[in-house]
Amino acid sequence: MAFTVVTYHTPDFRHFVTGLAADCARHGYTFYCEETKSNYQNLIHAFDHKIGFLQRMVKKFGTVLWLDVECRIVLPVPQGWQSPLITSYEICGEQGLSSGVLMLGEEHLPFLLLWEKYAKKYPRLPDDFVLDFLTNAIDYPFQTVPFEFHDRSTTSPVVRGQWKNQSTILQHPTINRWPDPLKYRRAFNGPQRMKQQQNLIARQRKYLYFRNFSGDFEEVMQVMESGENQWWEYADWIFSPVDWTYAPAFYWPQQAEQFNVKPFTFQKAVQQKDEQPPRTRFRSVAIGRMTLDPTDGGKGGMVSRMKDWFVQGGTPS
Repeated sequence: MAFTVVTYHTPDFRHFVTGLAADCARHGYTFYCEETKSNYQNLIHAFDHKIGFLQRMVKKFGTVLWLDVECRIVLPVPQGWQSPLITSYEICGEQGLSSGVLMLGEEHLPFLLLWEKYAKKYPRLPDDFVLDFLTNAIDYPFQTVPFEFHDRSTTSPVVRGQWKNQSTILQHPTINRWPDPLKYRRAFNGPQRMKQQQNLIARQRKYLYFRNFSGDFEEVMQVMESGENQWWEYADWIFSPVDWTYAPAFYWPQQAEQFNVKPFTFQKAVQQKDEQPPRTRFRSVAIGRMTLDPTDGGKGGMVSRMKDWFVQGGTPS
């Protein structure tokens, strides 16, 4: 299937564009990227900007493969990936969709308009929550591609980090959250009482390290414990044994962080991230409270019309 890779970014994410653009050139994919006029103060608004952007892109290019700007293309996109397509995950028994990787065509414009409508109805929730709700309400026929957070031996074609293995098609890192990890925590986990904020930032960054880093964790510990009087660059991260600080190379040294904070090991990081029961997760509760408007969910409404189209083997237009 022919497609155009599309994305946009805020000015503070400009440094990610080079990698994705180079990947598209290497694999022969047409690439289109826009920069917003300013950085968004509200993270939800930054997420929701994507919905209108995608409406313009499918009208302009037809079938598009949206990738968050921090993504990297490791291997050619398989021929079997067909629109509509989205990435999915399962963690601690909870399943969900993630629109960081999303393939749609102009025939899916009605769904994009519905997504935009409900994003406005629920302006405090991430666009992925709204998309997940609508997909299940409509039984939208997405092809789902699984991604993996931690397991370095996974066969999932998409990984949520800078690491990869022989099965990796796309990397979708989360180091973009490094400057303000609590902003993302609030967006995806809801408002929380946060004591000792600086220590919490350091801990959230440690989780980002264990999720993203592609090198050997034990080797890093050996170097940090050596006390060498110089910083060390390894797998796109920088470590300073002399003062036990570290950061992704993009954010060094302005946003260097203390290394010697919990969680101390990769195994602990995975265990602590997975131990919360799924039904208590903010995402599950938020999606469970969403409802369709009568004009959409009732007989003859957009949802029922979409379902009729799918049953008949067509697509909404």
